[in-house]
This record gives sequence, C-alpha cells and structure tokens, in this order.
Amino acid sequence: MIGATNKIKAGGELHSHILELLQGWNGFPVLDEAMHIFADTDVFIAGGVVRDVFSDANRKPNDFDFFLHGPQVPEFVNWIGERGTLRFGPFGSPRWWPHEEIDPYADLIPVATFDNGLWACRNIVDALNQFDFTANAVALNLRTKELFDPQNGVLDARQRIMRAVRFDYPDEPISQQCSLSRRSVMWTRLVHYANTLDFSIEPVTRRWLQQHSFYAVDAEVFGEVFFPPCIKC
Repeated sequence: MIGATNKIKAGGELHSHILELLQGWNGFPVLDEAMHIFADTDVFIAGGVVRDVFSDANRKPNDFDFFLHGPQVPEFVNWIGERGTLRFGPFGSPRWWPHEEIDPYADLIPVATFDNGLWACRNIVDALNQFDFTANAVALNLRTKELFDPQNGVLDARQRIMRAVRFDYPDEPISQQCSLSRRSVMWTRLVHYANTLDFSIEPVTRRWLQQHSFYAVDAEVFGEVFFPPCIKC
C-alpha cells in the first residue's frame, strides 16, 4: 500500500481540467470505455499534460502518458490496441494511435514493466521516483482523483524550475534496438525541456549537465529516435 505521505488529494478542479483536455482527444471514448470494462485497472496520467497544468503552459497536448496498474493490464492494452494502431515506443512500451498517426498518441505504460535501469516498480510512486525531472514526476489517478507527487514536482512546475529526480541511472543503452544511453537521453531531455519550457535550472542539476555536456554529440541520433531536441546553452 502507498503511504499517505506519498499522495495528496488533487481536488475536483485539477481532475476537471485534465478531463476537459482528454475529452478533446479522439482517443478518449475508447480509453473511457476500457476503464469501465477493466474496472480493476488503475489509470494514471502523468508527464507533460499534468506538468503544463501546474506551470500554466497553454500548450496543446501532442501526446498522453498513461501508467497502468492492476491484474488486467495486458488485456486492457490489447483491447485498446484493437481499436486503433498499436506499436511500441523507443523504450519498448505500447504506443497507441486512436485513428490516424497524425492524431496525438498515447503511451500505455504498465507500471510493473516500467524500466529505467533501476529497480522493478511495485506502484506509481516507484515509477515516479525513476522519472527524469521533478515537474514530470506527478501523476493523477483518473479513477480516484488522487494526485501523486513524491518529488515535490508540483512546486517545481509552478516555480518553473528544472530539477533532476536523480543521477544514478546506469550508463547503458535504453533498449536492445537503440544504442543511446539512459544518461544521454536524460541529459538531452533535461536541456531540451529547460529551453522549450523556459524553466530555470537549479544548481545541482546545472552542474551535472555541465559535467556531462559531451552527450550533446548524440543530439542527431536522439532526434531520429525521439524528436529534434533544442540543446542551445
């Protein structure tokens, strides 16, 4: 069970805001139906959509990050996959397009198989504690309206601060199909999002980025695998 210190009530306002964003997405009716069919599967939304709400960024979602937890996660993913296009993202998690690939996609990430090279995840808090930066490490349970914020990411998002969650990711490839290392991907993402979100980088994170600036040579490969990064200093 997740301790009470690791979760706080999000309240109806945040849930309503997120729900409004989801209802504008073509994939929401399928997701909503899946949540009714597989009632014992917890569905958490995390990452950029939640971060942007707290940082007051008026950005249209390009994608959605859903973390799934429960005994029927494989069935949940397969059911959704049959109602759109299901492939796999760079980290190996299912990636789903509701209709056409020009639509915003959803990463459907099973908590139990979320892997950043550290320990296996038992719950959403374990997963959030392995994210790249704190403002991303916030998740809303779409069923219970509970907000999980183990890294104080809400405060950093509101203050527009880029703060790494941790620096102990193993320097190994992110998958068997991609030679980019976990640390290289982390470095590029931290710099990219600090620039594009106009977040100030806190001192410890800035020092780590400066010490590992050699990862900038991977920007082209990163762009081919993920998206063209903004890594200006």
